[in-house]
Amino acid sequence: MNEDHPILIIEDSDEDFEVTCWALRQAGFTHPITRAVRAEEALLHLCPMPPRPDWTSKLPCLVLLDLNLPGMNGLQFLQELRWAGHPPSIPVVILSTSKNPRDIADCYRLGASGYFCKPMSLQLYIEKMRRLIQYWFESVTLAESDG
Repeated sequence: MNEDHPILIIEDSDEDFEVTCWALRQAGFTHPITRAVRAEEALLHLCPMPPRPDWTSKLPCLVLLDLNLPGMNGLQFLQELRWAGHPPSIPVVILSTSKNPRDIADCYRLGASGYFCKPMSLQLYIEKMRRLIQYWFESVTLAESDG
């Protein structure tokens, strides 16, 4: 796994973004972390038209997506990724407070690689992030980007 490839967090809330970064670092995560505040911004980064020559060298190795975003929400973002033919090797994991079974089913139907319910306890959040890291960066093998 190329440590130069960041994870991308798509999150409009400054506080939620900071808590997620903090929990990742507390859990031992060392990759760079980038942020998109709006789904539209992330879509342009993941699916530029026309593709730039250095496009794949800047792709994240994992995307963490909030569902409740202004403008294009997380479900619409997943749909747009499918239509745009985004690089299927980049897993998109949902980070949400919603435990609504319909939201969860819709996310998987639209190609989400995982669905992570944000706990209210900071200690539990760190533990869930530790498990997320163990799964995506220690247990499975992610595809390398060309470039």
